[in-house]
Amino acid sequence: MSSSRFTAVTHTRYIDHAGLDAFCADYDGFLLDLWGVLIDGQEVFPGALAWLRRRATEGKPVWFLSNASRSVNEMADTLERLGVPRDLYCGITTSGQLAIDALTHEPELQRGGIHTVGVIDSLATWPGEIRERFCDDLNAAALILGVGSFPQDELEARFAPLRSATDKPFLCANPDRVVVSGGKTVFGAGRLAEAFAEEGGQVHWYGKPDPSAFRIAQRQLEARGAKHILFVGDSLVTDVPGALAARIDTLWLAATGIHRQALGVPFNGALDPERTNALLDGYPVRPHFAAPGLV
Repeated sequence: MSSSRFTAVTHTRYIDHAGLDAFCADYDGFLLDLWGVLIDGQEVFPGALAWLRRRATEGKPVWFLSNASRSVNEMADTLERLGVPRDLYCGITTSGQLAIDALTHEPELQRGGIHTVGVIDSLATWPGEIRERFCDDLNAAALILGVGSFPQDELEARFAPLRSATDKPFLCANPDRVVVSGGKTVFGAGRLAEAFAEEGGQVHWYGKPDPSAFRIAQRQLEARGAKHILFVGDSLVTDVPGALAARIDTLWLAATGIHRQALGVPFNGALDPERTNALLDGYPVRPHFAAPGLV
């Protein structure tokens, strides 16, 4: 079991670039978010890849936990295309795979058509028995499936049809509200699901910040001998609250992910504690630790 802190965090400890490896030496297993930590969707952050190689050399297991709508196999293929070999990590949990498992095994989700909203190019490797249920007609569908991400100026057009369908369950296979992809800030399907819930609809969330997603990955690391686990993520909305709820030590990366613009720092740039604390004060929970990025 990870020796995490069980009380609310009132003080965040800052780790600078020079002290990051010494800090990580206290842990024997790592649970990593992907977007904003290791990749931006189009390329791997070079320093993060070197960080992964150092952990592999030390024999410390790394498991990825992502809100991507992709299946685990597709996510592994994507990482390999980006230059992250499979021998640098021991496994992946994705929101897409969690949704696939629910649609496959939960009886109440196994019937009727599925209307997809968001960007569906991430669904090519989903099982055929699920994809054959996809239907364009929202009125004829039994379920709504939110996936992928989309430009921010498309929110209203994408959400408008859903206002008349709040009697149908919304399955969110990407709970991220905001994602940085290829250097651009876009909305994730979680933004549609959030608006759907505000209209009174029922949402099934798969992935972060649900602590069960963290515990699934945590058990995988523990099965590989890890006893002191660190979670690393970039979101104060999905990553940090979920890891804290799962009682896992939490390192927030502030200068490589979705909060970098709010802080006004260059990519992987040094953090100003006063400005960073001001940002953290605007959120319900704060991480145990903060660093610019993995270098």
